[in-house]
Order: sequence, then C-alpha cells, then structure tokens
Amino acid sequence: MKNFSSLLLSLSFCLFCGSISNDAVARTLTDDELRARAMDQGRTLQSRIRALKKLYSYMLVDGEIPSRTTCVWDVLGKQGPIYTSTVDQQLRLKHYGITMDVEAYTDEQEVVDKLVAGDCDTGIISGAQARQFNDFTGSIEALGGVPSRKHMKYLLQVLSSTYAHKKMQQGNYHIVGIIPIGFNYLFTHNGKKPTLKRTFSGKAAIVNGDVSQHALYSAFNMTLVNGNNAAAAAGAYNLAEADVLMAPLVGYNMFNLGAGLKHGSILDYPLSQMTLQVVSRIDRIPPEVGQFLREDLFVKLNMLYREVEKNTREVPRDKMLKLSAREEKVLATQIASIREGVMKEGGYNKGMMKLQKNIRCKIDKTLQECKK
Repeated sequence: MKNFSSLLLSLSFCLFCGSISNDAVARTLTDDELRARAMDQGRTLQSRIRALKKLYSYMLVDGEIPSRTTCVWDVLGKQGPIYTSTVDQQLRLKHYGITMDVEAYTDEQEVVDKLVAGDCDTGIISGAQARQFNDFTGSIEALGGVPSRKHMKYLLQVLSSTYAHKKMQQGNYHIVGIIPIGFNYLFTHNGKKPTLKRTFSGKAAIVNGDVSQHALYSAFNMTLVNGNNAAAAAGAYNLAEADVLMAPLVGYNMFNLGAGLKHGSILDYPLSQMTLQVVSRIDRIPPEVGQFLREDLFVKLNMLYREVEKNTREVPRDKMLKLSAREEKVLATQIASIREGVMKEGGYNKGMMKLQKNIRCKIDKTLQECKK
C-alpha cells in the first residue's frame, strides 16, 4: 500500500517533464496522429511520451507544469501510509519543476466533494465511491465477480490495455489507477463454528451507497445499520452496534477491528474484491496519461500485492473460520443470484459483469454459468 500513490503521482506528472520535443517528425503530425502514437503500445515508451508532450504542450506555463492538487483518503490522516507516501513524492517532483499540493482526509466523502467541486485534480478513494464517477470500474467489486487473485490479474491486464481505454472515461472524469487491496470478508461477533444461519443474522453495518453490502444483507433479511463512511461502519461493529461488517483484511489495522473481533471470527470466504481507485479530472490530467499509469501499475502488480500482504500480517489467522463445503456451495449460488439481481436493477455495469464472467469461464470452463 505504501508505494502506490508515489508511483502514480510521479508518472502522471513526469510524463510532461522537460522541454517540448524538437522531433521533426512529431511536428508534422496532426493531433489525432499524435494521440494514436501515444496510445500505441507497440511503440517504445520514449516515442509515446514525445508524442504526448507535443499533443499537450499547451498545458505548460512558462515551461513548467502548473500546480496540481491530489486529495487522499486515508483513515489515519496525515499519519497514514497513503498520505505519507504521497507527501514523500513532493520532494522528488521538485527536481522536475513541479509543485504538487497533497491534502489528506479521514472522511472519504470530503475527497469526493472536493473532486466534484474542482478543488482537487485527483482523488484517491475506494472503488465503491469511485462508482459514481465510473460505474464500469466501480463494478469491479461486484459480489463474487472476481473470486481469486488469478481472476483479478486477468481483469487488470484487460483494463490496462488500450482496448479498455474508452471505458475508463465517463463524463468529466477518468480512472487513472486501480489498486487491488484484497478480498472483502465478513467480520462477525460469532466465535463458534460458522454456519450461514449464525453468520447472516442480526444487524449488519453498511456504508451508505454501497450496493453490494445492501443487496447481500437484504437477501438474508438482516437489519441494516447505516454508516456515512467505512470508518463509521467499522465503529458500529467495534462497539457491538452491529453483528457483522464487510471489510478487507487490511481493515484490521486501519479500523482497529481487533476490538470488535475479540470474541468473534472472520468468515473465511472471499465475498468480493476491494480496490482503491485514482480518479482524475480529464481537464487536468489527460486521458492518455491515465493509459500510461494503468499500464505501469499492471507491470508492478506483484509489488502492490506484496504491500497488501505486509499490511495484513497482524490479522489473527486462527480467527478465520470456514463454512462447511456444502454451505459454501449454497452461499456461492446465493451470491451469484444476488449479483444478477443487482445488475438487472442497474447497480452493476453490464459490460463489467460480462467481462468478469468471460474471465471466470476462461479460468474454469466447467462452471455452470459457462454452459449457458
């Protein structure tokens, strides 16, 4: 987790570092030709960057990049790893004559509001919140849609290709980075051998606007305890105001979930993926830059996963308990049905659901859904 924001920010701004190329060939190209050259993954990176510099030369002011503002959602504020690594990058960017303002927010909604208002050029937020800016990438976290890390790697490979470039843009925003931070699991107050009945009963803490959480708990007729953000939902679980909480394992330290887990357990069944997504305003960070970032992130995917693993070492593995094999099959069937229902109601993007299904069937052709 620690290194990803510095990686994103350095790439996004450094693509414009230096003077405008004197490439005689580039000067003769039209904007469309320059754009095509910048997006051509068959070309060298140097060639693509030269085209990009020429295409967006108008963005330079007195030969330098204007100041950009990045708003970071970090539940630990300025002491958090995401904010800290972003601030560290400021010094490196000074070498390129770039001024970057970094602001930390413990309330994710503030980042969203400031991004919409134009006070932030880029926002780092959860995939659930990113859905309002791009429902395609916002549907990555669909229940049961990406059941393993292998599936996630296939998905991110597709999303880093130029074929998916247009899907990254919706309205005035585009997704310039997708960071997988692990599976979502159920943290419960049940310390006994888990069963579906024991696990999906009582009160469930949810984040307002999270369609996956709402649909899952509603399907099991649980009472919903609404929270304005992830921290509020975690607080409800820790204070025993709710019996279950959906969260990734990295949330154990981020939200001090050990307090709520003291006499409980974690259902060892991956319900969905959780991501951080980097959302930028198109008028401030050009779409072609987003393509470069997504490509580079995919190359460094294993490094990102190692960072996630470092941040989950303190999770007590003896607290992770499995359902019986029979009940796991029942849950998988129910989740598939819930996912289909949410898609039909418009909660999940149909294009993303089709892509995820294609990947599931590519990995395992014997699945019942692949025989239809």
